[in-house]
Amino acid sequence: MGRKVLLIEDEPEIQLLVKVGLEPFGYTVVIAEDGDKGLATALADDIDAVLIDLMVPRMHGYEVIQRLRADSRTRSLPVIVISAKTFASDQRKALDLGADAFVQKPFEPQEVHELLTSLFWRTRVTFWGVRGSIAAPGPETVRYGGNTPCVTIEHGEHMLILDAGTGLRRLGIDLARRGLAHEMHMLISHTHWDHIQGFPFFVPAYAAGNKLRIYGPRTIDKPLDRVLRGQMDPEYFPVALGDMEADIEVTELRGDPIDIGPFHITYAYMNHPGVTLGYRIEVGGRVITYATDTEPYRYLLKQQRPDQDGEEYGRKRDEHLVALAQDADLYIADSQYAPKDYETKLGWGHTCYLDAVDVGVDAGVKCLALFSHDPMHDDAAIDDKLEQSQARVQERGAEVKVVAATEGAHIIVE
Repeated sequence: MGRKVLLIEDEPEIQLLVKVGLEPFGYTVVIAEDGDKGLATALADDIDAVLIDLMVPRMHGYEVIQRLRADSRTRSLPVIVISAKTFASDQRKALDLGADAFVQKPFEPQEVHELLTSLFWRTRVTFWGVRGSIAAPGPETVRYGGNTPCVTIEHGEHMLILDAGTGLRRLGIDLARRGLAHEMHMLISHTHWDHIQGFPFFVPAYAAGNKLRIYGPRTIDKPLDRVLRGQMDPEYFPVALGDMEADIEVTELRGDPIDIGPFHITYAYMNHPGVTLGYRIEVGGRVITYATDTEPYRYLLKQQRPDQDGEEYGRKRDEHLVALAQDADLYIADSQYAPKDYETKLGWGHTCYLDAVDVGVDAGVKCLALFSHDPMHDDAAIDDKLEQSQARVQERGAEVKVVAATEGAHIIVE
């Protein structure tokens, strides 16, 4: 397995029990005797999981968990509390702060191994860029983030990258730091700049020995690989695609489903200028739909074909998106416009967030992540979008969980 586990524990007997008990399963156990050292080790080392006692010296386990979850480098690490405290309130507190599981002392190492295995093989979605159209950094977007689209889906040791917006740069740095960039697979929804402009800054693509497999639609005039090369033309960028030393292979998707490791992927064309795909990804019995740039047909056709019942035909076309998201555990949806914005931006290829909610409700999704935030919307506007979207779910009597995609945050898909 080759996983590195950090144990934050000051009892020598427990240190020995964990070390002797987990190493036969292939783990490397790193020990820190207090909370300060444990936090520093987690932030500085390539740790895959953290085991922590609550009653450790110098920094209480609660604070360590809180700080781990607050730092982008450790936010998604599996954390298991190992404690002799049996109070239900302590267990709830640890889980509320971000721990994934609670094991009571005394315990058998087999129990911890089984928990680690289940946590490593969960499906985790991480947002590296959530903004649509153009990057919008600044103090007014600091909570939700300003980078353009990039999302990862991790299942066990397998990772799928969705889109190559400016968020891809941070992902690349993280993959290189963690030593996880040897073989990578990337789905491109379409080649508008906000979805590919992070590609020239993807550090793992410059390392010899790495493999990068890119999948996406053929554009109208050029093959996908020519579009990626084009943005790295010397007129625009000082480094050519050919200077990237990784083994890069580009595959154009023509309609047939594909399988990448444990991921089974189907896709459909979206109603967006140019050639754009939305993806349905099935893994570990879970479904994630990614449809980041699309616009309802019914509004456009109502305006353009009022004499031939264009709205009714548009509604039938809109059912294709509902089918793509049907019963998804997580639906990552274009939700760029507020209702008033959409009145003046009809035909721009994006969705009003209330319509995104309706698709999620009609499809029976479990969780809807509002995505592709408008670059003109500050954090307060996205707060309002989230509140109105949740109210829309209640109005429709549905039970869809709605979240606003946040840069650096992750969702465990149950």
